[in-house]
Amino acid sequence: MAPVTLPEELRAKLSFLVTQDTPVVREFCRLATQYFRQEVKPRVFTSAATKLGAQPSQVEDAVQALVFLLIRCSQGNTTTTELHTLATSLGLNDDAAKVLVATYTDSEAEVKDYVKTLGVKTPQYKNLEWRFDILVGSRSLHHLAEPLLTLQLSLDTGSPSKEGREDEACESLVLQTDPNNLLHITSVLEEALHEARTHHSRRVQRYLK
Repeated sequence: MAPVTLPEELRAKLSFLVTQDTPVVREFCRLATQYFRQEVKPRVFTSAATKLGAQPSQVEDAVQALVFLLIRCSQGNTTTTELHTLATSLGLNDDAAKVLVATYTDSEAEVKDYVKTLGVKTPQYKNLEWRFDILVGSRSLHHLAEPLLTLQLSLDTGSPSKEGREDEACESLVLQTDPNNLLHITSVLEEALHEARTHHSRRVQRYLK
């Protein structure tokens, strides 16, 4: 598997963690995940710097570098093996690398939610209802059998009303298609999902971030 690519500046900031004990790395990871929920107070960096005999800016840079790393890995769907390889290539020992991997695994959903708030908001799937109808004949065509699928797709727009009503945060689309066309659409989507998981596609996605 190809390692995650990181800018040299980011690698330099993360190098501060190389000389730290595993419990310190664990605390830095905790502060990094806190970024996704609330702002980390400057006094936290000052206190940590005093204990480590470092500058507050070094501590803050290292934490922010971890935040960027978690976001980068989340966007690129980085595997735990790839992240562990990256961590050891940066100079972290095996225990510290495992702490970083565990942090990534535990906070992956939270990081993805955070990333969604930064980018362009697009509707998300919420629910799908369907109905299957068959036209079995008419006055002119006695032997007609025409199947038809009606789909109602509900999308979460992520923009609730001022009153907080959930139904106003949803968009409904009504679609109609025949079974053959639906099978074709399903096949194309499955091929696209398979292609997105290939090594080549994931590498291209990383370079586009």
